[in-house]
Amino acid sequence: MTKPTIKPSSEELFNFPCDYPIKVMGKDCGELNAAMCAIIERHAGKLHPNQISSKKSSKGRYISYTVRIVATSRAQLDSINQELQDHPLVAYIL
Repeated sequence: MTKPTIKPSSEELFNFPCDYPIKVMGKDCGELNAAMCAIIERHAGKLHPNQISSKKSSKGRYISYTVRIVATSRAQLDSINQELQDHPLVAYIL
């Protein structure tokens, strides 16, 4: 007789609060940076410039941002991801 396996909840996978990188990609335009920061700040508080890094694509048409936040819960991360996914300037989120 095998024992049932217990899958950890999403809260158990992370040890909150924790450092968490959010990667956002889209066309290289100033509006993307402003929209992304506004969404993340709504859920995680004011961002400092040293929390944000960016890298342009080889042809310069696209840009990826990595924003490091202190995540406090799975609900917070889900809210940030959903708002970013719903924004028209955001192409991908990792």
